[in-house]
Amino acid sequence: MSEIILENVTKNYGKVQGISDITVEIKPGLTGILGPNGAGKSTMMKMVLGLSRPSIGRVSVMGEDPFTNWRQRNKIGFVPEYDCFYEHMSGLEYVAYFLQMHNYTLEKSNDMARASLTDLGLEEAMDRKIRTYSRGMRQKTKVARASVFNPDIFVLDEPFQGADPTTRHHLMTKMKEWANEGKTIMISSHILHDIENLTDQIILINNGRMLASGNRHEIRNLMDNIPRQVHVSPINNNDLRKLAKRMMDESWVRATRIDKENNELIIETDSAKTFYLELPKIIKKEKIKINKINSKDDSLDSLYTKLVGGAQWK
Repeated sequence: MSEIILENVTKNYGKVQGISDITVEIKPGLTGILGPNGAGKSTMMKMVLGLSRPSIGRVSVMGEDPFTNWRQRNKIGFVPEYDCFYEHMSGLEYVAYFLQMHNYTLEKSNDMARASLTDLGLEEAMDRKIRTYSRGMRQKTKVARASVFNPDIFVLDEPFQGADPTTRHHLMTKMKEWANEGKTIMISSHILHDIENLTDQIILINNGRMLASGNRHEIRNLMDNIPRQVHVSPINNNDLRKLAKRMMDESWVRATRIDKENNELIIETDSAKTFYLELPKIIKKEKIKINKINSKDDSLDSLYTKLVGGAQWK
């Protein structure tokens, strides 16, 4: 059963369209929502959180409308992009405060908050004032607050923003643990490399429209059908022209160019999948030894850029 469903969803703000006719199912596991500023990511998240109602279409969270059923919101752990701290509080006081708002006793609130902060690696900092926290510690505190209720669903808006590599690794490890427990995790991020390696499902959006959706393998197949450049470096410089001439005999090669300065042949291909299947056969037959093969277009960033017609990622 899908935890989150958006069906033919459009959201208008007056004459401005936030998102347009989006249909997607977000199942248990990790789902990455990728797009530049203004793409519609925040609008999607607000509707999942029940903070906004679609102008057209339907949003369902665990079988209920989150806008009309406020109890559904208590099953969602939300990490906003912006900071929302009481700077005079300690990390422990801050997380415990939200538990007390849900009628937990002070003792129980402190115990649960302490466990959540410890789980995020803040056991030595939880008694310090939040105003002394680094950016990474603030991100961990927000995640601790979101996870303290043990929610079924997480909605995380730019959770890695400003975090150092150690903090990012720690957060990613926790997210994988939650996904393995069957929780649904919806992540909005600009950090393409992290999302590509972390998530089970990827949704690309721009100008309020969904460009592509699928698991990593499906997205990879989509990338295979987009022309790209592959850089091939033979061990012997004299093999550059030989390889260039041989590659132009193949129907899946659009063009070749020799870069003498870097000792590499730049091959533009219509099918990366065919390229990687056929190249080993060709170099073996031609007795060419290869030092390195590199595709600078082989990433989500490149795919996104091509899908939006050359727009730059922000």
